[in-house]
Amino acid sequence: MTHPIPEGFEPWHPGSRFMTHLADLGPFYRRTGSNVLAMRVAMPHTNMHNIAHGGLLATLADSALGYCIVQEAQVSVVTVQMSVEYLNAVKPGDWLEAHVRIDKQGRRLLYATCLLQVDGKVMLKANAVFAVRAAAKPASDG
Repeated sequence: MTHPIPEGFEPWHPGSRFMTHLADLGPFYRRTGSNVLAMRVAMPHTNMHNIAHGGLLATLADSALGYCIVQEAQVSVVTVQMSVEYLNAVKPGDWLEAHVRIDKQGRRLLYATCLLQVDGKVMLKANAVFAVRAAAKPASDG
């Protein structure tokens, strides 16, 4: 059974080698005109319980945080600390969206939150701290 990609989303091609490799398991998408990232969860993304693997969810949250911070704050960042709360199981076929909010931005540190949602229901909450790095061009996507 194929699930269509919701209207308003376009393919997102991450820049890092790791995320490009992960995208081979199933493509990532970005909502046009926003910083919402998303993916359709498929069987290759699952664990032995047939739900999305926690490592995949944490990686998506971390990458979405980095990408959205660059887009909104126009600074390069690296993750210093991230805590993850797994709130609900994500199943194959779910359309999973990553919504990011910058909580506080300083000269050296930036604090942000990512909510992974399915149909508006929060599945994962990640709180993270990022170090701002000097770079010729702002970049970060995991």
